[in-house]
Amino acid sequence: MRKWVQNCSDRILRDPELAVLAKGLNFATSETEVPVVSIICQTETACRKLPEREANVLRSKVSHALSSHRKSDTNLSKEERGALKSLKSDKNIVILPADKGRCVVVLNKEDYHQKCQALLNDEKTYRKLGKRDPTPKYKKQLISVLQQIEKEEGIDRVKYRQLYPTTEVPPKFYGLPKIHKNGTPLRPIVSSIDSITYRSARYVADILSPLVGQSPHHITNSQQFAE
Repeated sequence: MRKWVQNCSDRILRDPELAVLAKGLNFATSETEVPVVSIICQTETACRKLPEREANVLRSKVSHALSSHRKSDTNLSKEERGALKSLKSDKNIVILPADKGRCVVVLNKEDYHQKCQALLNDEKTYRKLGKRDPTPKYKKQLISVLQQIEKEEGIDRVKYRQLYPTTEVPPKFYGLPKIHKNGTPLRPIVSSIDSITYRSARYVADILSPLVGQSPHHITNSQQFAE
C-alpha cells in the first residue's frame, strides 16, 4: 500500500488514509445519497443552451434516471470515508499524482507553493505580465482568425461555432512532483483546458495526428535523436 503513496508532508498518515490514497486519484466513490438538487440545477443550466425540444428531451431523460435510480452499495468502509473527509479538510497539504507512475504524493502546501514560485521566478523561461490580463486581446485575435478561415471556406458555420471561444479563462500552471529525485522537485505543467485556444488546439491536433510518424524526419524518442 505504501508503494502507491509517497508522503512528503509533515502529516502522519493513518492506515485508513493510506488505504484511500492508494486507490488512486481517479477512484470514484459511490454516493450514498443522490445529489438530486445539484443534478436538476446542472440540467437546467444545460437546457438554457439547447433548443426547447432538445431541452425537454434532456429533462425527461434526467427525470427517468433519477426516478429509476437504486441506492448502490458503498465502495468505502466507514473508516475510509472518515479518512477521505479528514484529508479533504486539511488545508496544510496538497495531494497530487507523481510525475511518472501511479503513485499519489502528499506535500506540504507551503512547500508546494514555494517550489512553484521558484519555477516561475526563472526569468529565462517565464516573463511577468503587466497589470492587464492579455487574455481578452488574444480572444479577439483568435476570433478574427476563425472568421477569416470561415470566410475562406476552411471551416463551415457549425465548426466555427464549435471553435468559437466562449470564455476568457487563462491557462493554469501547476507542478507534478518528481519523487525519484532528491528534494522532490516539480515538473512544471501548463494546462490549457477550458482556455480560449483549447477547442482550436484540439481541432488542429486531430488534423495533424494521422500525419505523425509519416515523415522521414520524425523522431520517436531521445535515443533515436542521439543516434
